[in-house]
Amino acid sequence: MVLVENELRCIGNMSKHECDVQYELRLKGLSTPAGTISARVLMDVLRRMIECTERGLRLAVEGMSVKRGRLPKWLGESLNLRVTGLGRGSTVLKIEAPLLGETVGDRISQQEIWYTPPSPNDTALTLLSRSVHDTTAENLESEYYDGGVLSGLLALKPILKTEATSIELSAKARRNENFMLDLAGMEKVERLKKRTPEPRAFIVSGHLNSIEHHRKRFQLVLSDGQVMPGRVDAEFMDAEAMRQFWGRKVTIKGTAYFRPSGKIQLLESHLIKFMESGDEIFEAMPQEQTEAEFVRTVAQTSERRGWLKNIWGKWPGDESVEDLLAALHQT
Repeated sequence: MVLVENELRCIGNMSKHECDVQYELRLKGLSTPAGTISARVLMDVLRRMIECTERGLRLAVEGMSVKRGRLPKWLGESLNLRVTGLGRGSTVLKIEAPLLGETVGDRISQQEIWYTPPSPNDTALTLLSRSVHDTTAENLESEYYDGGVLSGLLALKPILKTEATSIELSAKARRNENFMLDLAGMEKVERLKKRTPEPRAFIVSGHLNSIEHHRKRFQLVLSDGQVMPGRVDAEFMDAEAMRQFWGRKVTIKGTAYFRPSGKIQLLESHLIKFMESGDEIFEAMPQEQTEAEFVRTVAQTSERRGWLKNIWGKWPGDESVEDLLAALHQT
């Protein structure tokens, strides 16, 4: 507790880097002499570690680990890890990481509507540590990893197969952030990746009961009480358009991202409209639903009425509804 209070007091009161948290990145099993590492392996390890760290932090702050576009300034500053030394024994890199309270600021100052934001005294490596802890523990409901984070961690596997037997991160002042990755841990990450459903096009109806306009986020409550976190894809719609739907029943078309358990982790909305008669079929959904399963449900419950066309005119995939129904009838 004293450590946390000192770090929070440090934010804003000391010069840049004086509040940075000191870590050690230890590589065991290298073929080079103790305390040395080839430049190629060093660059490869740091590049992949930074990519993993970026994805874990982005997930914690923005709700998705991988996004298109330029790297935000706050993210670049948070990833400004400094290598300050190389120790002997096994190869040990001394690294300093800035506090998120210094780099992210008000993005983590308020409670989020559907997950716990990072603390100002966390660092980007704190989030990486939580991702590793939950993946190697095979926690199916963790909020510290998604498909992008899993892919980032798996990018370290070639290093563990050919260059090092383990990668360890430690901080004397933060023992709960210590972790070790080896091939056995990678097998657990691979199992999670394999059982995580691929993102799918979805249509869902429910009650829009919470909105964060400035962060383009919302909560959708389904008829069974399940709460689904969502965000607006700015490429398809303006977040300001959500205002008219607050507190109302809506039908949303978008892309669903899943947890390894099969539950929806995030619904990325492409279109939102007021719920209409006939949309009730979308209020109760299986955890994972293929396009064929969707069409089969429509065919069984709607007596092949043409109401689906009135929703958006087309199932959000490559095939038309008619093509999918024709294929279904042939099975």
